[in-house]
Amino acid sequence: MKLFYKIILTGIFLFSMFACAPSVTQHDASKLTVGILNEFPDTPNYIKERTFTFRHQIGDYGIDGFKNILMQSAEEYLIPKGYKVINVEDKTALKDGRADMIVQIVPMDIFKQDGTPGYGFYDRKILGILIKQPARSYICLNMNLIRKDYFKGVRTGRQENFSKLLVKELPDSPDQLTEDERKEMSLNLKNNIRKTIFRVLPMLGL
Repeated sequence: MKLFYKIILTGIFLFSMFACAPSVTQHDASKLTVGILNEFPDTPNYIKERTFTFRHQIGDYGIDGFKNILMQSAEEYLIPKGYKVINVEDKTALKDGRADMIVQIVPMDIFKQDGTPGYGFYDRKILGILIKQPARSYICLNMNLIRKDYFKGVRTGRQENFSKLLVKELPDSPDQLTEDERKEMSLNLKNNIRKTIFRVLPMLGL
């Protein structure tokens, strides 16, 4: 009986020791290199929806550079914590030793809104008062943390964020936007991206 209790107590001690151990991803970050695998498109979506069956969508907002904001935001979050951050095109960086772990940023559709992957601008007003949402910037993603020394990765699941625009309604084409409207919309989306990256990365234990 005494042996049984000794085994139980030993098990409890070992469990508590491992449970209290710091996450590997939070330990000695200065020795770890994080590769960012950014799968987002270069240009945001431009979506204007007016009925349940009709969606006026222009895939090219007309301004590039937003994909880089995801990388820059990840760097701004990770580097102050001590991580070295590199851009990677695929997962081979784990095999060749360039990265200790990879953060895969995957574009997702807005919940129950197919054809809206990644990020962009979204204006949904249906039948006047039935659905009357303000024009917004949005970003929708999933992040996966892949480590070469861990069989099972970590994923956040779909994470989406919206930010109201000053423009009340999107015109049919981004070409119809004024210069000031474009500037405000672009800044709004960039801030939305940064805020979302800073909110989601901690979910991976980084």
